Amino acid sequence: MNGDVGNEPTTVNRMSGNTVVEDPGIPLVSRGNGKYSKYMEDDNQSSSTTTTTNVMTSKFDNISYRLSRRKQLLRYRTIVVNFEFSFALLGIVLMLIETELFFQGVISKSSVASIVLKSCITLSTVFLLVAVVGYHVTGIQLCMTDNSLEDWRLAVTFPWTYLKILLELCVCIIHPIPGNITISAVDPDGKPKEVSIDAILSILMLLRVYLISKFMVVHSKLLTSTATQSLGALNKVKINSTFVFKALMSSMPGTILIVIMLAILVVNSWAMRTCEAYYHPDPKNSDFFNDMWMIAITFLTVGYGDIYPNSYCGRFVSVATGLMGVGTTALLVAVLAQKLEQSRAEKYVHNFVTRAQLDKERKIAAADTIKYVLQLWRMKKNNENNSRKRIRLHGKLLQAIAAMKEAKNEKASIGETAIGFIEIAKSVNDIVDVSESLQESQSELKMKMTEIDSTIKDLQTKMDAIYTAVVRR
Repeated sequence: MNGDVGNEPTTVNRMSGNTVVEDPGIPLVSRGNGKYSKYMEDDNQSSSTTTTTNVMTSKFDNISYRLSRRKQLLRYRTIVVNFEFSFALLGIVLMLIETELFFQGVISKSSVASIVLKSCITLSTVFLLVAVVGYHVTGIQLCMTDNSLEDWRLAVTFPWTYLKILLELCVCIIHPIPGNITISAVDPDGKPKEVSIDAILSILMLLRVYLISKFMVVHSKLLTSTATQSLGALNKVKINSTFVFKALMSSMPGTILIVIMLAILVVNSWAMRTCEAYYHPDPKNSDFFNDMWMIAITFLTVGYGDIYPNSYCGRFVSVATGLMGVGTTALLVAVLAQKLEQSRAEKYVHNFVTRAQLDKERKIAAADTIKYVLQLWRMKKNNENNSRKRIRLHGKLLQAIAAMKEAKNEKASIGETAIGFIEIAKSVNDIVDVSESLQESQSELKMKMTEIDSTIKDLQTKMDAIYTAVVRR
């Protein structure tokens, strides 16, 4: 267009090929004058706002900032986990000291030493709860950094994140309270009595040992390396306590099972002794070695009946020990089955030797068959009428034929069982290679056929030209 429309020049763009295209951003009717002038101010404001919005960028768009921020948060998380582990371990040690002093009769629940020790346990528990909250806050910040989130609420999964934090706080808050708090209870004999709740709180306080897995995760160079974190993120695998346990069970299953069994034996023996000493004092059941024997026979699901718990708390510990024993036994059986299974190389060697032995047995059986057939033929030729010898040779012949067939069948079955996933994958790759070579051969054959067709057409054209020339002459 070369004219003026509405006293405004029309803006055009020259594109390749000398094609004239109107700019779609330029109106065909002017809004600078007349009734459209009131929209010009709104357009200017809208364009300025759009320009400002496009200029504003998120801080997470800077990859350098994200990497430095992530490194800082990982370092902070390691410090927080160290504080968690330290305060939890300090509380457990103080609880064990206070409990053992009470068992030995050195202090009582209302003494100053007991109150001071329990107050220190409470103080360490408060610091532990603060560290737990700090750990989860750091985890949310890491999630925000990894996913470039500006709002922390986007990094929280409702309600599972809140339930997880609440559950961990409930586990860590359990500890013996300063003083001597008692409740009314009934023992297995049906006698009502006032019992202290310190035994239950002390046993449940041992649940803090789960922090060992956190401590191992943040201090393992293999698990905290950038390569491991990147591979885990790409494959959507969380590097957490479960991952650590599975990795350890894969690398050193025997050591891990031994450590688990020893830990269960010592911890549950102490828990049994605490229950029996608090709720049913008895010189026999309050002895640590007797309780260790009770836990051992319960863990192994033997139960000789020579010693048994006399309190409800002790019975609960026995049930928990039995369940742990069943689970550990299942893990032990799985590990033994894995260890006793032949490796791929061992299977190949065993199958090769077995096939060679079966080939030898089959050849021997075939030789015996030929020998007995010849002996029977010779007896028939010489007209020997010894029926007893004939029957004996005929029986040996049948046995040799049966042995030959059995060796053949066993060799075939060994060949079938020797096929595994690796052999199947290799066969599939071989088939793919053969199919690709066939496709290439077909392509080459097709090209040659095309060349032959073109050659035949050229020959046909030349023959037609020769024929035409001959006819004209």
